[in-house]
Amino acid sequence: MNQDTTIKSNDVPKVSIGMPIYNAEYFLRKRLNSILSQSFTNFELIISDNASTDSTASICKEYVEKDKRIRYFSQEKNMGITWNFNFVLQKAKGEYFMWAAADDTISHDFLEKNIKVLESKANVVASISKIKPYDPTSDRLQLNEIDYKFRGFIKKLRKSFKQMEAYSIVGPYEKKVRFYLGKSTCKVIYSVYRSEIIRKSIIHEPFLGNDWAMILNVLRYGDLEVINETLMYEYEGGISATGSINASHEYYHGLRGIIFPWYPLTVWCKTNLGIKIFLKNFDFFTRLNFEGAISLVLDMLRLSIHRLTNK
Repeated sequence: MNQDTTIKSNDVPKVSIGMPIYNAEYFLRKRLNSILSQSFTNFELIISDNASTDSTASICKEYVEKDKRIRYFSQEKNMGITWNFNFVLQKAKGEYFMWAAADDTISHDFLEKNIKVLESKANVVASISKIKPYDPTSDRLQLNEIDYKFRGFIKKLRKSFKQMEAYSIVGPYEKKVRFYLGKSTCKVIYSVYRSEIIRKSIIHEPFLGNDWAMILNVLRYGDLEVINETLMYEYEGGISATGSINASHEYYHGLRGIIFPWYPLTVWCKTNLGIKIFLKNFDFFTRLNFEGAISLVLDMLRLSIHRLTNK
């Protein structure tokens, strides 16, 4: 089912919300409700279902019938994460754009407050709020003991290499690159953007960390502002918490991508940031690739324990 009702020129929404999803039934209703109850109502919600095999499609169709702001696309086969993120952006009609993860939620005034920032500050090209992580009690019940403890350890490991908070990023580009790589969470990808800027910044190549690369592109055009209050709630699970091997399979085929998952991002930064900026952040890339190696070893250990305990 591809529901793509033509919008008349005088009905073009101010904001487009792109929601790429796959097998999202567990979180989907809560997420849709948090979007559709926004105090700022002039938006369209573009959902691209990447060939889900659970009840995601039926839930989406139910909401399409209830709210004309939803445009729903059902892909015939799974096209991958990067393709799906790009697809919803291609379909966007609004002056502003944001991506919405199926497992996160936002406060009812998230759009209103972020749009106010973009409307009042010409130098700001992306706006988001503080982000608070959440971990449902049901996760503790659904995951086995090994996977639950592994996920917790990986979170601590990542925090030791890169901060997980959202911060405003301002100033000269070289300074912004250093600050983003060292301090800010990659979850700022869920900012509200000026559509013209995000279209110029999008990364089409699928590799681990292409969202980081995209933010580095965005920062060329202006500043990223973080509202000093929590309006977004991030699920701490997701693909990044399932282990480096599983996460790498989403982007790469073959052993090389699993062993060196951060190498493509490192090469992209060397090519696109320029050698001067790259070398000034060489310590970051060294730590990042070292963390990738540690994660791989831990993931292999986790899988080995699974095999031993399941014999």
